[in-house]
Amino acid sequence: MPYFQTSTNGADGEFQSDAQVLHAAHHLVEVYLIYLRENETGSDVFDTRELPALKESLVNAFRVVIATESRPGVRALLVKAGMTLAQFHENIGPRMSVTPVARQGNSYDRHWKPEPNQIRKFDRALMRLGEERARLTQVFHQATQIAEKKPVHHA
Repeated sequence: MPYFQTSTNGADGEFQSDAQVLHAAHHLVEVYLIYLRENETGSDVFDTRELPALKESLVNAFRVVIATESRPGVRALLVKAGMTLAQFHENIGPRMSVTPVARQGNSYDRHWKPEPNQIRKFDRALMRLGEERARLTQVFHQATQIAEKKPVHHA
């Protein structure tokens, strides 16, 4: 199973070194961090088409970078950023806001009623969001454990 968008084989069919795979992982994480800086995601739910790379490629990149990071503080920040990938799902369509509707004056707009299909779609998206957060928590926790078990070499 390839970790990233392409296999671990190079363009000429040669196997990529661990350093090349780690470099590719760092690059994907950097691309995603730039995406997060440029796009405020809040707690909304998005379609995976919005991502700058395949979602599973990004998850695997975070996993590799977290597992090889020796600084606990940096690992924690990587996990936090990687967890935002839980907000991206296939076939969501337009962005779904999870924030409450803004108040107008002292009361909410009581005349607006969502369509039953909208409610079902939103409920499914929230369920998938919770399931994905649980999955990513496990994936990144395992990567963190790998990093914590690595021997530390001081120069």
